[in-house]
Amino acid sequence: MKRNARWTRLSLIGAASVFAFSSVGLAQNLRNPISFGVVAGASIPLGDFADFAGTGWHAGGLLQWDSPTIPVGFRVDGVYHKFGEKDENGAYPSWIVGTLDAVWTFSMTQPHTVRPYLIGGGGAYNQRCDGCPTQTNFGINAGAGITVPLSGFSTIIEARLNLVFDSDVGTSNSTMIPISVGLLFR
Repeated sequence: MKRNARWTRLSLIGAASVFAFSSVGLAQNLRNPISFGVVAGASIPLGDFADFAGTGWHAGGLLQWDSPTIPVGFRVDGVYHKFGEKDENGAYPSWIVGTLDAVWTFSMTQPHTVRPYLIGGGGAYNQRCDGCPTQTNFGINAGAGITVPLSGFSTIIEARLNLVFDSDVGTSNSTMIPISVGLLFR
């Protein structure tokens, strides 16, 4: 009887130890699912849009939610794009863009130093230029990037194709590829 009680106590202590240490490991892997950040980079116009706009720059902010249980999260972006002059009129087109995107992060084994992801969504694209009427249109975007976790923050590098539905039937829509580098803070 004493022997069975002793084994029962040892079994309970062992099970409690395994549970406690596995909970510590799980808690260490859980992180704040909300992050905010800043991005900047080059904005490259394509197609007909490239006929009157040169390569420019962009800067903006983002708020991102990553699910702790599935690889899909969501991101809200607000970005200002300023393009270079390409015509004789001195028009420098600019866009103010607000998008809601889904972010699918590839599963990686621990320890990982680079986390690739796919991103895509839609939003409002407000187009302006000197001497042109201001217009706001719906657009979509899709792209890919990588996140590199560092101590206390992460860096991101991404490229996206943006298609803005701003044309009449029979003409092409505005397209561009912003290439971004940014910082994410949790």
